[in-house]
Amino acid sequence: MVDNGNVLSLLKTELTEQLGGASVDVFSKLNVSDWGAFFRAGVRLDFDHNAIILREGQPGDAIYFLTEGEVRVEQKSFNVSIELARISAGSIFGEMSFLDGANVSASVIAEGYVELVRVADRDLKVLIDEDPQFAIHFYESLAVTLSRRLRATNRIISQLD
Repeated sequence: MVDNGNVLSLLKTELTEQLGGASVDVFSKLNVSDWGAFFRAGVRLDFDHNAIILREGQPGDAIYFLTEGEVRVEQKSFNVSIELARISAGSIFGEMSFLDGANVSASVIAEGYVELVRVADRDLKVLIDEDPQFAIHFYESLAVTLSRRLRATNRIISQLD
């Protein structure tokens, strides 16, 4: 059984592994052509240290691919920001809001200088509608990514009993 003091540490370790760890091949189902289409649909943006890229509770309207730098994922709890994970270059975030249309579940903040590609939901939906192969690869990648996150959460919960 894990005491409450260790829960945050376990969560942070598991989410870091799932979201940006070296052992995770994020969106591995996309091929070179798929990535090309994804990047052409997007806009390159850069952010300085501590810039808020996504704010918890606000509507999500894009998926982001981190091309350079690192971001931290934070959630408010009792008016205190808790760092859940760090995501490094080569990772995607913002996909949960894309899938379910719900508001952003955690803030994403630049940890140093960050470059990314932002693909608006409407542009991604057009790409998915126009290219069935891309759609298959994209949704398969999303399923694998979300499955990894769910497994990480299950491991944490099983240690709380």
